[in-house]
Amino acid sequence: MEFLVADLLLNFLLILTPLYFFQFVISNYNSIGARVFLGLLLGFASILCMLFPMVSGEGFLWDLRWVALFISIVYGGMLSGGITATLIILFRFSLGGFQGALIVVGVALALILIFSFVRRGFLRMPFKRRILASGGLGVIAWGVAVAGIILHFSLNQDLVSLQQIALPVFSTMFILYIVSSVAFIYFSENMLYYSTLKNEALTTEKVNYITEVGELLGTQLTTHIEQAEFYVSELKEKATITDRATLNAIEGELEQLNLALSKYTSGQDSLLTADKKPLAVIAEEVAESLLPYTKQKGVRLTLDVEVPVELEFTYLPMKQVLVNLVKNALDATPKGGQVTLSALIKRNWLFVYVDDNGIGIAQDQLIRLMDLTYGSGNSIAGQGLRVTQQLVRELEGTFSITSEVQKGTTITLKFPI
Repeated sequence: MEFLVADLLLNFLLILTPLYFFQFVISNYNSIGARVFLGLLLGFASILCMLFPMVSGEGFLWDLRWVALFISIVYGGMLSGGITATLIILFRFSLGGFQGALIVVGVALALILIFSFVRRGFLRMPFKRRILASGGLGVIAWGVAVAGIILHFSLNQDLVSLQQIALPVFSTMFILYIVSSVAFIYFSENMLYYSTLKNEALTTEKVNYITEVGELLGTQLTTHIEQAEFYVSELKEKATITDRATLNAIEGELEQLNLALSKYTSGQDSLLTADKKPLAVIAEEVAESLLPYTKQKGVRLTLDVEVPVELEFTYLPMKQVLVNLVKNALDATPKGGQVTLSALIKRNWLFVYVDDNGIGIAQDQLIRLMDLTYGSGNSIAGQGLRVTQQLVRELEGTFSITSEVQKGTTITLKFPI
């Protein structure tokens, strides 16, 4: 077998070039435009492989075009696969050799049929199983490609020549098909995985923000409505009959506003009676949703939640509490630092800790911050902690902060069990 290692490496790199543009496909995964783009992208990658083939024996050429085709089918469906196959077929016909071109058509159709059937099961697999299964997909593509090569030599009655190069060529093809398939799917699946985590983290943060704003508005509006009702009742005592009619109308509007707020509050309360989950599961979900953020910050997040599975909490409030506290700890920790979310049981109490080795908080600032947390200040940090502390209270827990400048901060949650 005679072919240059440089040609082999070039084909391998050419088949991976679409990964540079794969982010567009991921960002618009369900759109027709993204699938058309994917089909064109992998089609041109196939053509480049055909332009720089690997030469073995007496003019025998082979390349990795079929890896690009099966990936196009698996990730883009019939539309994407059809575009890639069409480009491969048209380019092959342009090179001449009608019989060889017809065999290419047959191989392309066979791969489209096989992988259109296989893709649904593949895409339903969990992340790690997809990576393991990618090698099997490469073997299928290799098998169909080899069948096409054998058919070509058989029709030309040249099987003797094929036998001389079959073992080294087919062995090399086998290895390269598996390696290129695993490499492409590994990188693409990781891109999909981290893109999904990033979107989940953004969604979680938006929900937390909206909930916090709702809590703040609900509390502040209720206070102002009560004050307004008090002033109106005082005015009614001194008002004329005509003025009382106006004040009665104002009271009616305030009552309607109170009713609307009570509906919102009951909606918020319904979240507190939603499904329950084990604390360890909630903690893992929090760590996973914040994974892109921890990578961006360059901070390591460690979990140490060794509590019984039976220990459950109302899912949404506890998740919001932990997301808020862990994210604040990540923000306060410089690159290379560490944040730890831990939990342990002492007697009849559960203690949950969020520790960081960040910049810390000076004692005077900590006092002011806690005053805002329990009071009615306008600081964003204080109001955010205030909402978190309110959620902890609704979960029947307590909330405390200890901190030391340049050493870090520890937030402690305490719940009865």
